[in-house]
Amino acid sequence: MPDKRRASARPAIRRAGSLPMTRRAAARPATRRATARMPRAPIEGPVRLMFLDVDGTLTDGRIFFDMHGDGRSFWIRDGIALEWARDHGVLPVVISGRGSKAVEGRMHDLKLEFYLGIQDKVAVAEQVMAREGVTWGSCIMVGDDLPDVPLMKRVAWPIAVGDAHAEVKRVARTVTRAPGGLGAVREAVELMLRHNGTWNRVLERYEAR
Repeated sequence: MPDKRRASARPAIRRAGSLPMTRRAAARPATRRATARMPRAPIEGPVRLMFLDVDGTLTDGRIFFDMHGDGRSFWIRDGIALEWARDHGVLPVVISGRGSKAVEGRMHDLKLEFYLGIQDKVAVAEQVMAREGVTWGSCIMVGDDLPDVPLMKRVAWPIAVGDAHAEVKRVARTVTRAPGGLGAVREAVELMLRHNGTWNRVLERYEAR
């Protein structure tokens, strides 16, 4: 009868330089999702105008009221991304259906062109395009809800935030991973600047390359 104790005492045999499966898997470098292949932009030339909604796009959609008026919460990374866009040849234009002193304050802070209390966003966009000499084929729109759909249908590259209404996502050519007010605009700006070939300038500015 074979000695079971001796058999169980034998060391596991493996090839030189190899690791057990559990250790081998742990030794693999983590996959960086941020460097995944960028979706192909549905536009040929560079983006020149970026239209954006406010509530639900630049904010998470919540409105706060107190005795002094309404308030919003803005994501700091969205704001700096819009500054990058402006500094690298893209004009961000904010168009919102609701007026707000809090939004006005944030727009002045970022030095952005904005239009509030607008019912016909397409008409405002057409005025801006005529002034800038730009066609729909060089425009992008980031939105979250049904009032954004008419403008999204006209631009070459409509983008919906991650938690947008289902009908808005259906119209969009790109849907961000991040929800509105929490990095969706930052994500859209990066995609746009990568498409325009200027994202590396942003990285170089912060010695991130």
